[in-house]
Parts: sequence; C-alpha cells; structure tokens
Amino acid sequence: MSHNTNAEELEAKGDLQGDTQQVHPSKILDRAYFTAKEYKFLITGILVQAFLYSFEANIFYSCLPYITATFLASSLGSILPIILQILSAALVPFYTKVSDVVGRAEALTCALVFYLIGYAIQGTSQSFVQLAVGQIAYGIGSTGMLTLTQVLIADTTRLIDRGIIFALWDLPGLVNVFVATLLQDPLTIGKGANWRNVYILASVATVFGAIAILVPLWHLQRKVERMFVKNNRTVERRSIRWLLNEFDSVGALLLTLGMSLTLLPMIVAKTYEGNWGNPTILGLFISGVVSFGLLVVWEIKFTNKPILPMRIWANRTCSGGLVVGFFITVMSSMNWQYFTLYLVVSRNLTFGKAFLLGRGYQAAYAIFQIFTGFAIKRYKTCRRFIWAGIIVHTLGIGLMIPARLPTSSDAFVVISQAIVGAAGGTVTIATTVSVTGAVEKEDVAVIIGMSTILGAFGSAFGNALAGGVWTQYLPMRLALRVTGPYDEDGAMNNPLEYISGLDRETWGQVVEAYADSQLLLSSVAMAFAVFACIGAAFMQHVDLLKDQPPDISLDAVRTENESSESVEEKPKN
Repeated sequence: MSHNTNAEELEAKGDLQGDTQQVHPSKILDRAYFTAKEYKFLITGILVQAFLYSFEANIFYSCLPYITATFLASSLGSILPIILQILSAALVPFYTKVSDVVGRAEALTCALVFYLIGYAIQGTSQSFVQLAVGQIAYGIGSTGMLTLTQVLIADTTRLIDRGIIFALWDLPGLVNVFVATLLQDPLTIGKGANWRNVYILASVATVFGAIAILVPLWHLQRKVERMFVKNNRTVERRSIRWLLNEFDSVGALLLTLGMSLTLLPMIVAKTYEGNWGNPTILGLFISGVVSFGLLVVWEIKFTNKPILPMRIWANRTCSGGLVVGFFITVMSSMNWQYFTLYLVVSRNLTFGKAFLLGRGYQAAYAIFQIFTGFAIKRYKTCRRFIWAGIIVHTLGIGLMIPARLPTSSDAFVVISQAIVGAAGGTVTIATTVSVTGAVEKEDVAVIIGMSTILGAFGSAFGNALAGGVWTQYLPMRLALRVTGPYDEDGAMNNPLEYISGLDRETWGQVVEAYADSQLLLSSVAMAFAVFACIGAAFMQHVDLLKDQPPDISLDAVRTENESSESVEEKPKN
C-alpha cells in the first residue's frame, strides 16, 4: 500500500469488504478512506474557514472594548469572554458525543447555525444584558466549530505532520490581526461609523467560511457512507438514549456551575453593596467551590463516562501536557484582558492604534507555531520545544513589567509582546502534538476535548483574575494615587470620555493607578510558570512515527530527502 492509499485500493484489497457490520462514525473520515486529493480538498476548506473565522473574531474582539463602553460597562467587559469559556468547557464533550450520533458534518452545521444566531442577537443589542445573551448563543456555536475542526485535523492528519497543519490552522491570525486594526476605527469612531456593522461584516465572513468547510466535509462523509453500503457495511446510528448515557450530563452541569459561581463573583462583586462582604457574592462563590467538590466525587464514584476520563489523567504525558496548556493559557489571558484599554488610557491612542501596538504577540505566536511544526517534523521530538517555550514565555512576561510602564517606548512594548507570543506558539504546538500522540486513535477526540475544556477553564480563570484585579484592586489604587476629586465609576466604566477630560495632573495619577494594575497582573502571571514547569516534568517522549503506514520503512520516513525510487526499492514484508 502506498503512502497515499485511496479508498479504491482499500476496497480492492478487501479492507472494506466482509460481512455486514457496524462502524463507529468517528472513523468515517479516517484518511485511509479517501484519496490524497480529497484530503487536500478537506484541509483547504478547513484553512479557508479558519482564515474567515480569524478575520471576524479579530474584528469582533478588537471592537469589543468600544462596544462595551457604549453600554457604560467597560469594567464588566471580561464577563463576555468568560461566558464563552464556561460554555466551551461544558459543551466540548457534548459536541464530540453528538457528532458520534449524527455525524461530524451534521454537528458542525448545527454549530455554525448557533454561531450566526449569536451574531444576530449581539448586532441588534439594546443593552449589555442582551449583548451577553448573544454571547451565549455565539459561544454554543463557536465551541462546536472550533472543537470539531480540531478533531477533523487530528483524525485525518498523521502525527508527524500534525504540528504543521495545526500551525497553518492558526496562521490566518497573523494576517487578520492587522486587517482588523485597519477596520477597527472606521467601524467604531470614524465618520458615520456604526458598531453594529461589525456584526454584519462578521456574519458575512461566517457564512462563506461555513460553505468552505461544509462542502468538502459533507461530500466526504456521504462518499464513505455510500462506500460502506456498497460493501454491505453500515454506519452505526446511535440513539439519543445512548447519547445521554455516553455524555456525562451531570458532570457537565456541575462543571458549568462550578466555573460560573466561582469566576463571575470575582468580576461583579464590586457592583454589590459590601463587595465581597455581601452575602449574595459569598454565597455564589461558596456554591461554586461546593460544585467543584461534588464534581470530583461524581466523576470518581458515580459515573462510568466521566467528562474528564481518568485514563487520560493516568497517562503522564497527557496529564502533564494538559497542566502546561492550562497555566500557559491562564498567564496569557490575565495579561491581555484589559491591555488594549490600558494602552488607550495611558498613551492617549485610538483603539485601532492601541490594538496594533499590542499585536506583536499574535504575529510572533503564529510565525513560531509554523517554525515549531517544521522543527518537530525535522527532529521528531516535542519535549525540548515545550521546555524552551515555558522558560522564554516566563522571561517575556517578566519583561512586560517594565515594558508596560506608561513611560516605556512603543518598541519595548512590541518586543516584549513578541517574545511571549513566540514562546506561547511554540509551547502550544508542541503540547498539542504530544498529547494527541500519547493516546490511541479512538481517544484523540477525547484528549482534544479535554484540552479544550481546560483551555476554556484556563482562559476563563485568567479573565476572571484580570476582572477581579480591575474591579477590586484598581479602585484601591485610584483612591491611593489620585489626590483630588474624581469619579471612580467614570474612570473604570467610561474611561474613553471621562479620562480625556481630566486635567494633566489628575490624568497622570489615573494612569499610574492603571499601570499598578498591569504590574500586579504580570507579576501573578509569572508565578504560574512554576506549575507549567511541574506539568512539563511529567511529560515523556512520544514516538511521532508510530502512525506511519506499516509498509513504509521508518528509515525511509526519517530520510525524507531520499528519492522516491529509493523508497520503492526497500523490501516489503
């Protein structure tokens, strides 16, 4: 069998022949069942969709600070991404199970419908509450889209190439981060601008992205199903009862409650009388802690299908990689939640210019993912890149402490951002390849789901910590720094208009208070690097050649520069 074995060759050799039997739907898109050209067709569709998703997501999030400010809710802005991450943690395992019942194409189609509904609700919002409701629908859709797209890549791409394809999937961010910057000011503060056009533009991009990925996906899924029928084989159709049994709904509910009830009080406590002394806030937080406790008991004692399977945690490489990914995400989320707003306030910039100034992270992140993907293929190891990434990532955050001072140069800001971004991209790709390579093929979707869940929790936790600092620590620094009269609500929730009208001395004092908050965020983020190092220490070497076709010698794979004739001359068993 050649490296690019197609479905017809498999059929001719009898691989698809035999007695009627049922086949697990998650293997419908096994790469062995379609040609190399069809694989490229699918991957191209995935990458086009990724480009358009990156385009609309960058525009959406770059304009979000302005949109929340129009509802006089800047300090509550971190609630929206937290809603998204909480939903992601709860829905990831649900999507993987649903796609086993109805098929990958059907599940992805449903996710994209929710995605568009979310944009419609947000684009017609008349209040911050309605904006949050729209974020819920958007979160339901985006969770499914991102999860199932990653599963498709892992299902159809060999381990040695997986880092490259995942890096290409993230690469569009390198372009779109700058495209979004060009459109940000015209969509928000330009002459005749209307922020609702952000959602119209994003919705159009989503539609074209859906077409790009769904056309090849539906084509290949139906082709393989017809092939099975032709050879007297059937695709197993699972029932809703099976779904409810396989999906740990109680665990998902407890996880959602735990995240919601512990993270949201960190942000909204300031809006309640008595702050953390308010019984409602304390009750919510304690209830969240209890929910996490019940989750642990439920997962260990009462369910046969845990949302976080123990067999994954028992695998040293998987558990270590998940810990690394979690804390790297926490470190990043803490540092960027309010960074654009801080640049606007401290340097008197427009949102577009501030957004561009902070994009060194995304640019370096995308570029070094590509470099790391090719380096992993060249050296056939991941661990050295994980360790290097963690160390450089931590040092880069340390550089951010002086770089984010109001008096630092713009070049220093960009350099520090780029260092952390390069390290973050390296760690992410190397960890993803390691954890997906440390499990059997049937568990690839499970490990991607768990990685996404912990990534969502890490992002939500980091955002909540940032929100807590902004709503709890910033008011204290304002009270300490500002010597004259000031409006705390205006300084925190409507800074664009309020701070610009202050006298020079008061403005400088408010900026100093903002800088103190950034200093605290970076310092706490550095401390989390210890836990990332502990996770990396648990990880073991993964054989990146283990899923190569059995009739291609490992020597031929390792010497990729040899001619195809030399590969053909090697004896076959």
